[in-house]
Amino acid sequence: MKYQLGKNAPRHLESTIALTDHLDMVTGWPIVAAQGWEYAPVPITLDMLGNDTVGDCVIAAAMHYAQVETANTGNPLTPTKDLALQTYSAITGYDPNDPNTDQGTDFESQLFPYWQSKGIPLLDSKGNTVLHTIEGFAALDLTSIAQQRWANKTFGGVLMGFQCPSAIVGNLTNWNDPSGPTAGGHGVNIVGQGSMGWNLDSWGARIPGTWNFSRTLADEMYCVVTKLWLDAQGVTPSGCNLNGLLAAMNAVKAAA
Repeated sequence: MKYQLGKNAPRHLESTIALTDHLDMVTGWPIVAAQGWEYAPVPITLDMLGNDTVGDCVIAAAMHYAQVETANTGNPLTPTKDLALQTYSAITGYDPNDPNTDQGTDFESQLFPYWQSKGIPLLDSKGNTVLHTIEGFAALDLTSIAQQRWANKTFGGVLMGFQCPSAIVGNLTNWNDPSGPTAGGHGVNIVGQGSMGWNLDSWGARIPGTWNFSRTLADEMYCVVTKLWLDAQGVTPSGCNLNGLLAAMNAVKAAA
C-alpha cells in the first residue's frame, strides 16, 4: 500500500476569521469532557479516497469531516474515491492523464472557497449524489489545546494541516512521536479529543495521537460551520449559540 500527502504550504488570507476574535472566552476556553478519544468515536467505514495514489489529502480530510458530521446528525453521507478525485480535479485542475498536474491543495485559498460556494459531493443512503456545503470557516489558535478541544466538541471536528514526519507515513497505529525529518504537508480531520490527545481520520484509518504531536507539527487548524450541524436558532448540538460567528462569516462571503 502506498501513502501520499498533498497539503501545500498554508496560505493565510487576510479575510480569514480567527475563532478567538469572535468567541472570546475571556477567562479561558471551557473545559470539555473527553469525546471520541478516551471514548470510541462513532463507528464508520473510512476510505482512502485516492490518497494512496495522488496528493488529495486535503480533499479527503474535508470528505471525512462531512462523513463523520452527517453520521453524528443522523443523515449519513458517504464519500467515494471517484468523488474525491473528481473534486480534486475541480479545485486544482488535476488531470488523471497528466501526473504533473498532481500538485496538492491548500485549505484557505482552494478548499474552503470551493466547499462554501459549490459544495463537495458525497452519496446519501440511496446512492444519490448530495452536495455538502459549509457556511464558513475559522482559524484556531495553534498554541491553545483548550480551544482546539472546545472547537472539536462544538463544531463536530477540526481540520488540521501539519508537517508529516517521514517515520509515520503509512503508520496507522499511533501518531505520538513528532521527531525526525518531515516528508511534506498533510491534511487530516480530527474527530475526537481527550486530555492526552485525539483521534483523526487519515489514509482510510482512524489513528490516535497526542497533543504533543500536533502542537509540535501543526501549521494550521480550522473549524467549519455547516447548516447540518446547526438547528434553526444557530445553536450547535452542544448548545453553543453561533449567530455572531455566522454573521462574521456571512460578511466575509458577501465581500468575496
